[in-house]
Amino acid sequence: MTSPTLATFFTGNGSRPFDRLPADRCGKIYVDLPHRFFADTASMFEYLRSARDLGANVMLLLPHFLPSFSEYVVKDYERPCALFGTWDRFTSFMAAVRDLGMDRMIDIPFNHADQQAEHLAKHWFKQHETGGTEAGADDVDADGNRVRINWGAYVLENGNPELIRYWLDKVIVPHVGHRNVNAIRIDAAWGLDRNGLASIVRETKRKYPDTWFVAENLGMARLIDLAESGLAAGAERYFNNMYWYDGGRYIPSDIYRFYKRSGRKPSCAIWSSHDVLMPAMKALALADRQKYGEISNDKALHREIVDREGIRSLSQVSDDLRRKVITLMKLDFLLTCFMSSDLMFTAGSEYALLERINVLKTGPGEWARGIQTDFPTFMKQLLRVRAGDPLFNSDGVLIPFGTWKRSPADIKGYVKRVPGRDLLVAANMNLDEPRPLRLPNCIRRSERVREIVGDHFRESDGRNLSAEVMLAPGQGCVLYTVG
Repeated sequence: MTSPTLATFFTGNGSRPFDRLPADRCGKIYVDLPHRFFADTASMFEYLRSARDLGANVMLLLPHFLPSFSEYVVKDYERPCALFGTWDRFTSFMAAVRDLGMDRMIDIPFNHADQQAEHLAKHWFKQHETGGTEAGADDVDADGNRVRINWGAYVLENGNPELIRYWLDKVIVPHVGHRNVNAIRIDAAWGLDRNGLASIVRETKRKYPDTWFVAENLGMARLIDLAESGLAAGAERYFNNMYWYDGGRYIPSDIYRFYKRSGRKPSCAIWSSHDVLMPAMKALALADRQKYGEISNDKALHREIVDREGIRSLSQVSDDLRRKVITLMKLDFLLTCFMSSDLMFTAGSEYALLERINVLKTGPGEWARGIQTDFPTFMKQLLRVRAGDPLFNSDGVLIPFGTWKRSPADIKGYVKRVPGRDLLVAANMNLDEPRPLRLPNCIRRSERVREIVGDHFRESDGRNLSAEVMLAPGQGCVLYTVG
């Protein structure tokens, strides 16, 4: 595997390649696809072919309906956006993606729409008599102030039987029944009427039982009750939002609580998505800690780097800094890759796109700022390894350790425990100095422990391992037990 190297603690006995698991035993690998990145469907399809070759098996397409001023503020659910132009072109595109062997997931904003949206009756909007309720959420701005972010859309009354019928007859059935779609992301599921959402999922699966749903759950902890709404409605999978974890203990424990409440349904660890800061920018802040180490707010970091310094591509930084950023991205991907059953990455994050996606203006110009590195090769190798053992495609108890905050850089890792097996993933996020890693007892007491070496594994007796090992600067390791 290309740098950063994985630590090697075992000697002798050679190494063995992974056998690939059957497809139905592998987790879902989503590529989150903002279609505004692409000037035409041909270039978007070519990208999807490359994403499939990396290891992605699900295309998650951002809302493709005719927008008002944003894909998430829909003007007409019965017409496609300009990129597709016609439903025939959209249908052909989805058929081509199906032939790549990928699931085709669309993102439907059920919760809100343009108040002047075509075909939506006025009384389907909440509080329509008094002007409606503008959709939005509380957030933190670049200065750390708590603010209200309005989305320019208005909240729909999704308990209304007429509206439920509209979603089913005019949106879902045409897509699933005729346009080669087989999966649906329920945008802002946390804000939907639970009974209405359950009706949508239930009726869709009754007619098309192979269709599957992911509900956007907007986090854990205090929002766990809201997160449950999608699963209560019958969604098969959920996003576990481990990327929100920054040193507290509540998110890993809430992930496991939610996992038990859901009936142990699969979850997805998000390495990157259209809702969060790009991995390259997070890595840049860590690589240049002297300049950015005190900035912990994502929006403030974006403002400092892009708006104030004018850095919009890693091609603008020094070769040495760029190498450090790519190394840290690899370590971050290594940590995310084995957390959960499923994994998500945003289109372009593997090319170290720096700017946060803006659904109002991001386009081909931003896409062109990506750079060519060996990161996609690293990513492809790691996803190939991931497909080689059920442990890597499972959810369990996540026990994080080390330093998860962006600064200072140190050992960062976790133990994942499933019945009868344990997995240790750790990385030295410090690129200048070695750091000690204490190996947990669950690894050192096992007679059969494997370590990943490149795209192979080596096996030995864990009882021969030292209690503490050293990870070189920018080095990671993966150790796991065999039941």
